[in-house]
Amino acid sequence: MSPVGPAWPRLRILWVLRALLAVLLSSWRLWANEDNQECTWQVVLNEFETVGKNDGSDRFFDQEPLDTVDNLFGFLVDAPIDPDENYLGFPYYLKINYSCRGKSSEALVRKGHLTGLKPVVMVTFQSPVNFNRWKLEHLQIQMEAAPFRSKREKCRAEEVCVMSWYTPMPLKNGSVVIRVDVSSNSLGPFIPDKRFQVNINGFLQRQPNNKLQLTVGHELFSLKPRYFLNVTSRPLWYTVDQAPVLILGGIPDEKSILLTDTNFEDFFLVELSIDSCWVGSFYCPQASFTGTIYDAIATESTLFIRQNQLVYYFTGTYTTLHESNHGSGSWVRVLATECIKKLCPVHFHSNGSEYIIALTIGKNEGYVHFGTITDGYVSFEMLPRQQSVCERIQGLPLSLPLSLVFVCSINWAIYVAGDNHLLLLVEIQGFASKKYFQVVSYDLVTDYLAILYTIPEFIPDARGLEFLMILGTESYTSFSMVPKGMSYNPYNKLLFIWGNFLLQSHDSENFVYLADFPKELSIKYLVNSFRGDTAIVTETEEIWYLLEGSYRVYKLFPSKGWEVYISLQVMHQSSLHAPNETMVTLFYEDSNLYQLMYLLNNWRGRIVKRLVPVEQLLMYQQLSNRYFLQQQGSHTTLSFRNVCPFTIMRLHNLPNPQRYTRQERYWAQPPRVLEPSGFHTENSLALYQGLVYYLLWLHSKYDKPYADPVHESTWHWWKNKKQDQDYYFYLASNWQSAGSVHIDMMSYRKIYDVKPGYQLPERIFLDKGTSYRFSIFLTVRGRSFKSELELDNTFPLRSQLGLGLVLSDPSCIHAVVKQKIFINRNSALFWVTLSDKSFCFDQGISGHHLVKTSVMIKVVGSAGHCFQNTIQGPRMQGNLMLPVFIGCPPGKRLAFDITYTLEYNRLQNKHYFDCVHVDLEMPCFHFRDTFYPFFLIQDMATGDSGSFKGSYVLKVVGGGPNVDNIKEYSEEEIYRFNSPLDNTNSLIWTTKNTTMITKDSAFSVMSHQSLGIKWLCLENSPCYDTIPHSIFAPEFFFKVSVSNRGVDQSTYCDYQLIFLLHIHGLPLSAKRSFIILMISTSIFLSLVILYIIFCLLLPLMAKTCNILRWKIKNIITSEFYYTHSSSSRVFSSTSETRSSVSSRSSFQVVEKNKPEPEKIVKKPLT
Repeated sequence: MSPVGPAWPRLRILWVLRALLAVLLSSWRLWANEDNQECTWQVVLNEFETVGKNDGSDRFFDQEPLDTVDNLFGFLVDAPIDPDENYLGFPYYLKINYSCRGKSSEALVRKGHLTGLKPVVMVTFQSPVNFNRWKLEHLQIQMEAAPFRSKREKCRAEEVCVMSWYTPMPLKNGSVVIRVDVSSNSLGPFIPDKRFQVNINGFLQRQPNNKLQLTVGHELFSLKPRYFLNVTSRPLWYTVDQAPVLILGGIPDEKSILLTDTNFEDFFLVELSIDSCWVGSFYCPQASFTGTIYDAIATESTLFIRQNQLVYYFTGTYTTLHESNHGSGSWVRVLATECIKKLCPVHFHSNGSEYIIALTIGKNEGYVHFGTITDGYVSFEMLPRQQSVCERIQGLPLSLPLSLVFVCSINWAIYVAGDNHLLLLVEIQGFASKKYFQVVSYDLVTDYLAILYTIPEFIPDARGLEFLMILGTESYTSFSMVPKGMSYNPYNKLLFIWGNFLLQSHDSENFVYLADFPKELSIKYLVNSFRGDTAIVTETEEIWYLLEGSYRVYKLFPSKGWEVYISLQVMHQSSLHAPNETMVTLFYEDSNLYQLMYLLNNWRGRIVKRLVPVEQLLMYQQLSNRYFLQQQGSHTTLSFRNVCPFTIMRLHNLPNPQRYTRQERYWAQPPRVLEPSGFHTENSLALYQGLVYYLLWLHSKYDKPYADPVHESTWHWWKNKKQDQDYYFYLASNWQSAGSVHIDMMSYRKIYDVKPGYQLPERIFLDKGTSYRFSIFLTVRGRSFKSELELDNTFPLRSQLGLGLVLSDPSCIHAVVKQKIFINRNSALFWVTLSDKSFCFDQGISGHHLVKTSVMIKVVGSAGHCFQNTIQGPRMQGNLMLPVFIGCPPGKRLAFDITYTLEYNRLQNKHYFDCVHVDLEMPCFHFRDTFYPFFLIQDMATGDSGSFKGSYVLKVVGGGPNVDNIKEYSEEEIYRFNSPLDNTNSLIWTTKNTTMITKDSAFSVMSHQSLGIKWLCLENSPCYDTIPHSIFAPEFFFKVSVSNRGVDQSTYCDYQLIFLLHIHGLPLSAKRSFIILMISTSIFLSLVILYIIFCLLLPLMAKTCNILRWKIKNIITSEFYYTHSSSSRVFSSTSETRSSVSSRSSFQVVEKNKPEPEKIVKKPLT
């Protein structure tokens, strides 16, 4: 560009330019320093027993709850808690402080506490991989931190010594990746929000001496320079958002890795406990042996490494994932008979599993080993299942003639989970040593293989263009194309093929050549943020940057902008830079690009994690290329041309996020401490642990088939305590609460009214036919509006500012953009509506098998040119990427509306008969009453709960006479017991009215308009002729399944509900009734006859009994007399000296006393 005005010496221009650019690049930092003094949050983990005593940080490996807090709740006699519940606690606390540059942290924390500062901690649990074992949900809990005095020093109670804030560190089954966001309560000093990764490390174990030890190997404490200095960087591979522990190999000649559970905020250097042997053979070519760990991949619970041609894995101990300890005791070698030349990562999980791909060499070259990791168990399958890829591509379209093929191998593999196929980069070498490369697709389900694209032999000649569409008609250079690998983004379907070139494609068949990347360089690996950014690392350790959706590639390092940035960092005496440094790896975290650097300073080496200032470097390139000189009066000034088409970009009218992000959020505050200083004690913190644990336990327990009267997981907690809320407040106001703490019931609840921020959400979920609508407000730079004459003689305003949307899957999403111009404000408002087309997905369980897609929103001409200054530095504008998941959103469920069902049944049947033994959780229904079921659709994220209006199929899938003897029915039995077409006399129920039937004519289709079930229990049904176990009528428990799959077209959700239904008053069979009738009649008649006989014979029997009794008495008396008389005679004969007068006198006396009948008897005897 020719300068305007007097000619300046070029050297002077460049000197002034660099000085001015340095000021511009540092201006945002100076502004930030004045505002927040570079304050930042600090978060560490402390064990439960060491709260207030530990200055360091503990490792997060213990996953079992503690029962030490339950006894404290027993003292809270007048508190809104249930004393019969068992309260547990978590094994860790989060300790929160903050610091500012150049100031004492302890003094700052005291100042913040006295000015009302309270940290607010948001804990986000990552949803699990295996959704078949764990419920798929997006759960958050927001907690207010409690102030606590340190126990390191003794001080009087009225003094504030060393203090910190504490919150419980909650755990959740199925989640090992935990994100902690710390913010302030808007009181006290301003501290920017900060995010921390607090992940569970399942590769640690506690020794008998109470020390922690790594299970994968031995920790090394010396970072020797030869490990990292001048060693080339290597990629960091892991399952995105699911790996709690990351590993990195590549240390020369050492079987050591870097291991971290905090995304390299800190790390371990570990020497692995593997045998380091290599079994060679004639089919395993190996040039040399080395101990270097070449490939290292981390998944949710398993680590994979490759050393030479051997592959090992190690599964960590994660009881929160596996419900049992089946972690590895040592490294396990897999594919022992195979020669593995490379491990390829699969960055995203799907179908409840994670995956890994091993490429072979030697005898099985041309095959790939597809590994599946489910719940820590690893299995491999060799693909293709029949012939190798090299054998099967011969004869296919676009394949080379068989006579030209000499060597064939697979250099890279990508698994596309959405289509369930592999993309393979196949290298073919002919007899003339020419190499050809093809992209091959292999379907894992159908075993179908096809050639998608043949890579050109030479690099195209772009002739000054930024990009070139490869059509086959372009001219080529003399540089050969040497592809090395591929990268795929499942959100925008963007495929990159890289080597000494860069090709990109949205359909894997039509490619665009990006000419900005120099053909003299060779790419070593790509780093994808999967949010629209891609970083490129070359063999010479250069760093390039690509904004996905654009075609320009920017060089970040080395560059003049990097030199200026480093100079500014040295001026600020940054500890993240050193004269001698080596990049270890490059990776993305939360859409920010980070370097892991080895710094050598004064012969002391250390590894640091530092941010790559992408936006600042792009600003430098923009300003350095767009300056000019202009004359102003008598002097010439230096000016810069801003090519950004707008000055302001804001997002407006964003809807409430929870309906689309499906985030479930709870709120918890520490119990109020009845102490003037407000500091908590160990007991009050332990109570905080128990309350948070119980809150999350109620959340997990809430997923039950019978819906509560109130759609709120904490309703059971407070339902019997609400009426006493004023009493508890009265006690707290008068400092009379038990335990000197007050528990506020409103401090533990679920939040449904989260407000939108000023950015697009991290992702959204769309159900069938739903829409997401927001607006973008742009203030245009300069005059960008004009009016043109239309056919109807009108002059509508038009803007030269354009907004474009790129849909990665236009067959699934429909986008509409409407523009409204505000000419008085020189601005334009764009309304963007994203809608589902209602036929992209069949039906699925909530959160399962979702379709991944995305929408890229681009302001025309803004890519790499527009930036916004924020408190944390410049931020790129004009390009937005919104991931979209299509299907049944997480957090939606079908529940049995027992409350309205009872009310409606009582209204329709004019009565309601419950069981004799009432169960409030499972009310009974009478057999002879018509059963009218109602169901609810409950949204766990938004709190909505409404009647299910769709169609559904109801089936009895099990049953039994009691809860303990429920039998599961087979498919054939389910058909016989439920199908209206059954002719085996086995139906359990039928509909009251005529209803539709399913497409296969198997079952009745019901809805909220066609209600009414008549219980039948026919002769061959399991509930027929149920034997009663008491004097009451028989009862039966039916296991009922309700599903809308295939019959409800209003949603993508496959609602599935299984619940028990208690039916009493079942009739007996005719045969059993007749038998019971006959037995009962016989018993009755027998009793009647016996009664009659008894009444008729009673007098006769009484007279007979009296006569018998009299005769028996007489006989007994006579026997007594004769026995006495005989004895007297014997005595008289032996004693003759006795007087005979006395004998006669005695005889006469006896004769007088005898009755008259006695005389009659004795007369014949005298």
